[in-house]
Amino acid sequence: AGYWVKYGWEIFDHVTDARTAAIGNTVIGYPLSSMGAYISNPAFKIDGYNIVGLTHQSRFAGMVNGDYVSFRKEIKKNVPFHFSILYEGIGNIPDTRSMLLDWGADGIYGTQDAGEGNGIIDEGERLNAESIKYFSQHIFGLHGALNKTWQQWRIGIGTKILLHFLDNHHAIGIGLDLGIFRPFNNFNFGAVLRNIPSSGILWENGTIEGTLPSIEIGFHVPFNVTNLGLDVNSCLSIRANPSDRFLGSGIGFSTMSIDAAIGLECIYKNKLAVRMGRNPYGTLTGGVGISWSSLSMDYGFLSEDSYSGLGNHHLITLGFSPIWLIEKVTQK
Repeated sequence: AGYWVKYGWEIFDHVTDARTAAIGNTVIGYPLSSMGAYISNPAFKIDGYNIVGLTHQSRFAGMVNGDYVSFRKEIKKNVPFHFSILYEGIGNIPDTRSMLLDWGADGIYGTQDAGEGNGIIDEGERLNAESIKYFSQHIFGLHGALNKTWQQWRIGIGTKILLHFLDNHHAIGIGLDLGIFRPFNNFNFGAVLRNIPSSGILWENGTIEGTLPSIEIGFHVPFNVTNLGLDVNSCLSIRANPSDRFLGSGIGFSTMSIDAAIGLECIYKNKLAVRMGRNPYGTLTGGVGISWSSLSMDYGFLSEDSYSGLGNHHLITLGFSPIWLIEKVTQK
C-alpha cells in the first residue's frame, strides 16, 4: 500500500547547524561557508579546503535531541563532495494503548456487560497506570551534495538517505534535491526543487509513504558599512509546498502553503557575528558566532511558537580544520 504523507523528510529541514538556523533557514540564495548551507541548496560552490562541523541541538527540555556531523572532501581532483550525517532522537514516548481496563460498567472482566471491550472509557472503568509502556524514535539521515558550473549558473544535486526506527518498526527512504545558484551584480539568487520526482519511505510491512515535491527560492543581498567594519547579509526565501499547509501558513489553500522567511546577519571585522530571523514556520530565531581561519563557534536560538508547542530550541556548532587540529596537537 502507498500513501502521500505530509511529513517524513523533516529531519533535513530542522537538523542543521547553528548559523543556518539562527538566520531563519533563509540561505537558499546565501552561499555561506556553513555546514547546513549545502543541505539547504546543493548548488553552492564548495570551498577547496577541508573542514569538519559538529552540531548538537536540544528541544523540549532535552526530550528531543539532534546531532549533525558534516565535512567537505575532494573525492578526486577538482571534484569536491559535501557529506552530512544527521540524527534525531526522542526517548521515553508513552504508549497508553494497554492502559484501559475495558471491563464494562460493572468493572468485572468477562461478564460481557454493556461497554466491555468497546475501547472507550465507560462509567465504572478506569486506567491502569502500571500498564503504561514507553518506546523511542530514532531517525538517521545521510546527505551528499555535488555541483558543477554551467555557463553562469551552478547546478547541484543532493542525495538523501533516511533510516527511521519507531519502536519495533523500521523504514528506509531515498530522495533527491535539485538546486541552482547564480550571483548577480547586487544580489544572489538560488532555488531548490526538493524530493524529485517524489521521495518515498518504505516500511518493513511494505507500506510506502510518498512525499510530493516542493520548491523554494531565495535572495541574498550583501552590503558593507565600511566605516564600522560591518558586513551585512540580508536574506529572503519563499517556499511553496503542495502538502504542508499548517495553521500559521502565510498563504494557504486546500493542502498547499506558501511561506516566506527572512534573515539578517551582521559580521564585525570577519570575526564576530550577530544573527536574527524568522523561519518558514513563523518561529523567531537568533544567535551569535565567532570565527577564525580554522576554527569557528556558533550558537543558535529558536523561540517557542504557538503551533509546535515544542519549547525553545538551542543549537551549538563547532567547526574546525582537521589539519589545523592535528598540527596543534602534535606541537605539544
